[in-house]
Amino acid sequence: MSGAGLIREGHLFSQHSLGTFARCPRRYLLKYVDRQPWPMPEGDDPVAYEASLARGRVFHQWMVREHLGLRVAEMATHCEDADLERWWQAARHFPWGALPAAVREAELPVVVPLGSWRLYARYDLVALDPGGQAVVVDWKTLEARPSARTLRERLQTRIYLYTLVAAGQVLTGGAPVNPLQASMFYWFANYPDEPATVAYSPDEFTSDGEDLLALATRIAGLSREEFARTEDRRLCARCNYRSLCHSEASEAPTPLGAGADWLDEDLDASLDLGSVPEMEY
Repeated sequence: MSGAGLIREGHLFSQHSLGTFARCPRRYLLKYVDRQPWPMPEGDDPVAYEASLARGRVFHQWMVREHLGLRVAEMATHCEDADLERWWQAARHFPWGALPAAVREAELPVVVPLGSWRLYARYDLVALDPGGQAVVVDWKTLEARPSARTLRERLQTRIYLYTLVAAGQVLTGGAPVNPLQASMFYWFANYPDEPATVAYSPDEFTSDGEDLLALATRIAGLSREEFARTEDRRLCARCNYRSLCHSEASEAPTPLGAGADWLDEDLDASLDLGSVPEMEY
């Protein structure tokens, strides 16, 4: 670490923190370095925003319970939230049978080395057969379905697939995960008949490792003043930290639209509960 840097050796990076930095270094500084509490949203309805977060958390909990064989139908039947009820009805047809069955773990945290630092991911579900297929499943409640290109290029996809292969022998109990047999399966509650699968390869595993290490190295070398706010002002529209960055009350720009704001990140981050276990390699 350089003398000016704020990130120490052993720091735990994640898809959420790296994704935040890629979109807005200043938000990364406020959220992950300063641990700044969120100000209240200024232009959005905070009650609706919190309701969206709560709804997403409940749905993820229901999917985990379904994986564990617990009773979910009774809770869903008495649910008064129309979106949750609709999502659950769609989830009843989730293709569990198409997934590898030897090992299935929900809400699984994984930590792998990343140079002098560590890289953390928490999978909604991982399903694999030792020596065979390995799939990371992610349940999304986004209003808009991302394109295939967006899904392939997003940091979450790259980090989840990279950590799946890097931690493969730990997850399987001995057998490594071949990148050619690794994939990520996105299932969209609002588009249940339009899931997406992203395949992987050895070349992508190598390039992802190099790119993620380069990104972590860049972040660790920055001084406080170098964590600049994004130049894409559209991203500021729904950022809860914008009042700390913009002094002009009239600066609020037009948002990118549903599914492109911070809700997905905030929901995923809110699900990262509990301690992060260390893994031996």
